[in-house]
Amino acid sequence: MLRTLLNDAGCDEVTYTPQRLNDLLITAAYFLPLEINFNTDFAVDVEAKTITPDPIDSSVADGDEFINFMVLKSACMADEGNFRTAALAQGITARIGPASLQTSNYGQYLGMLMNEGPCKTFAELVKLYNMSYEGKKIIRAVMSPFASNSFDPSNMLGSLGVADNQGLGGIYPRYPM
Repeated sequence: MLRTLLNDAGCDEVTYTPQRLNDLLITAAYFLPLEINFNTDFAVDVEAKTITPDPIDSSVADGDEFINFMVLKSACMADEGNFRTAALAQGITARIGPASLQTSNYGQYLGMLMNEGPCKTFAELVKLYNMSYEGKKIIRAVMSPFASNSFDPSNMLGSLGVADNQGLGGIYPRYPM
C-alpha cells in the first residue's frame, strides 16, 4: 500500500528499497499512539521492528485503522523528506555559454503535494478518528459548563459561596439583594 501511495509500484526500477519502506512504516507506527486515541494499546519496538498486538490479527479491534494510519503517516514522512531534499536542491542553475538561467518549480509542486496529499489526508482523518464517539464524550466532559453547588448568581460575590452573605468580617461589604 505504501509503495502505491508513493507512486513507486509497478515500475521496473523502484525509488524506495524494501528496507527503507520498512523503516518508514515502523517509525510511523511508533508515533501513531502519540497522535491517535486507539482503543487498543499498541506497543511499538523500533529496534526489533515489532508491533504488539499485531494489527494484522483480526481479533485486534482497531488493527485495520492502525494499519491505514501507519501507511498514511509513512507516505507523509516520505513526502516531507522529498520536500526537504527538493527545497535544498532547488535553486538557480546558470551556464555561461550559451547563456542560460533556469529555476526549478519542483519544490513548489512538492509543496502542493504536502498540502493536498497524504499529509493532509492523515491530519484530517486523525481529527475525525480522535473526535469519534469516545473522543466526543471526552470533549463534552471537558468543555461542558461547570456549576458550583454553592454558587449564588444573585450575590455579587457568588464565587466565594455561602460566606458572601456574611460580609467576611468587614473585608467585603454587604450588597443589597
